[in-house]
Amino acid sequence: MRKLLAVCSGTLVAIACAGSVLAHHSGYVYQTTPIWINGSVTRIEIKNPHTITTVEARTEDGQARLWAVEGPPQTALDRRGGSGAYVPNVGDAIAICAFPYRPAEEIARDSRIVGSFDVSALSSRTADGASPRFVAGHVLVTLDGARHLWEPHGFISECIRSSHDPRESWAEFLNANAQARASFCGQRRYAHVQSDASLKELVEEVGRALDDPCD
Repeated sequence: MRKLLAVCSGTLVAIACAGSVLAHHSGYVYQTTPIWINGSVTRIEIKNPHTITTVEARTEDGQARLWAVEGPPQTALDRRGGSGAYVPNVGDAIAICAFPYRPAEEIARDSRIVGSFDVSALSSRTADGASPRFVAGHVLVTLDGARHLWEPHGFISECIRSSHDPRESWAEFLNANAQARASFCGQRRYAHVQSDASLKELVEEVGRALDDPCD
């Protein structure tokens, strides 16, 4: 596995350094509705507690926007190294099913989180004044269409629901990736899925298409 280690320098200094401030934290800090980001990798810093991949995407009006995409810690990537698992490289074009952080004021009021998360890290800026947005990159899709489970925070069922790809193709991904299948099957019991009729129906539909159905 190729590691592109970066230091806190240059125009992206705030992204790299702020990523070190974000401690390993509860899923409560994230929104439950994902967004899809399409862009090019400009930087990757492999470290604990989160790998930070900087992605440059274009808005509808053509403006560049930077995203700081959280991923697994270096220790997890080291364990994956022998299996040939995908790790983004600078220049890669990728699509990301990402889960943004909840607004800082909501996090600050949540009794489940207060005292365990530094919301100031979410307002970090790059040296040129840009304000990158931190997100958890749950599923990465490479240019060849291959999907890769990346960060554990998020709902893979929500990635499926918000994707334009056929559900059959997601079932193929789950069949081929034991970790992704385990994540999908485990989320069936979550209150977020059980309380949303359309999402619950989607999970049941995709679950029936698996070679080894969820228990």
